[in-house]
Amino acid sequence: MRIMLIILLATLSGCQLLNQQLPATEPEAEPEITEQPALPPPSEPNSEVVLSLSDDAATLQAWVYYRAGILQNLAAWREALADLPEPDQVQILQRIMVLLHPDIPYLTRLRVQMQLAEQIAILPPGLAALFSWDLTLNQKLLETESAVSALTRLNAQQHDNIERLQKKNKDLQKKIDALTQIEAQLNQSINGGI
Repeated sequence: MRIMLIILLATLSGCQLLNQQLPATEPEAEPEITEQPALPPPSEPNSEVVLSLSDDAATLQAWVYYRAGILQNLAAWREALADLPEPDQVQILQRIMVLLHPDIPYLTRLRVQMQLAEQIAILPPGLAALFSWDLTLNQKLLETESAVSALTRLNAQQHDNIERLQKKNKDLQKKIDALTQIEAQLNQSINGGI
């Protein structure tokens, strides 16, 4: 172990000496500032984005935009997908994504998470990988909400226990005070009677 540390120390020292011996270099030119291409705005429920169950890059990007659109306008997406008589696989997946939104109640998201796990098993690999991120995120979110709920319940129980113990403590303190007064009266009557 010592030999390894000595070798590591010697290597680091050599690197420091090497940096000191290098000739001064010209100052680096400032990197060119290039604008990043702006992402297109998230799609609206009635937009022309074609979602499918294929693995190509355009479809994966369309699903990413669809997910972003859900986060920004959940109500519109819920209305658009609410009254579909016989939804196809894409619409089922769209509905699942809408119901995984954090504003949806816990039990609904828990049920829909199971549906998403079933859907991932039959999706193409690229699409399955994309949606597995949503599944993992939702799982962590559900676990966190469950933990917060359990801690809130435990906190309320502890608060009730504290109040009950404080009340019991006050009652015991009253009894102790009453016994102390009785003892003081007995001591006075004994001392007064001598």
